Amino acid sequence: MLTLPTTETLLLDCSNGRLYITLNRPECRNAMNNLMLQELHDLADFLATTEQIRVVILQGAGGNFCAGRDIKERKTQTDSAESGTDPARERNIHSGLLFNKFWNLPQTLTVVVQGAAMGGGFGLACLADLTLAQKDAKMGMPETTLGIAPAQIAPYAVKGIGLSKAKQMPLTGQRINGEDAFQMGVAHYCAESDDALEALLASVLESIEQCGPTACAATKTIMHQTTNQINEQTINFSAEVFSELNKHQEGREGHKAFVEKRKPNWLADLGEK
Repeated sequence: MLTLPTTETLLLDCSNGRLYITLNRPECRNAMNNLMLQELHDLADFLATTEQIRVVILQGAGGNFCAGRDIKERKTQTDSAESGTDPARERNIHSGLLFNKFWNLPQTLTVVVQGAAMGGGFGLACLADLTLAQKDAKMGMPETTLGIAPAQIAPYAVKGIGLSKAKQMPLTGQRINGEDAFQMGVAHYCAESDDALEALLASVLESIEQCGPTACAATKTIMHQTTNQINEQTINFSAEVFSELNKHQEGREGHKAFVEKRKPNWLADLGEK
């Protein structure tokens, strides 16, 4: 019998070669805190070594997929960081390594998007092998509205939708819905309602299971070789940029404004009132 890792922030359900992973922090739209991130890392390591699971379905509890990283937790850790430490950089590297693990899973990774898929949630939608979206889902890369960059997400957004569209979203703070995501190529399937999304998922999983799991894993490896690989150097560079932005006055103002539920005053950093 397959023994799954023990988790607090993830609900795991495994049957007939399918592993359903439900991000389970509905009170904050399933934002990823440090614990969830580590549990996802541990789960990815587990999946990399088992042949008993052939398809992974990643979804969110409470009507949302994932609102990205836990901004309040990040702000608290940055504000209370000891001299000589850089928790924002370490967290960002940890996120980048997680995305890379999920990108390289041997299983077919299927992401189901309802509600919010922001920041890291949008990154997961972009890197998945197959993404299903409810048409009213809301997706975006809102990091720039906080004075930081979608550092680890950006490479997957470029892979998923191309450089031009990938730049447009963070440079304008653009949000897209599930139908837009389907038209842009982020989502491979789009459903009119939650019930239709559930039926669509069942159909897609049946299609996946018509294919040989080893052949699918090999096909992913071959296809990934045709694109520029995201490696440790890329992850570290992105984290350095993210860290500097996080410590900059602009990043601090963006995070403070988010916590205080107000619009950030970007001109304050320029000495203007």
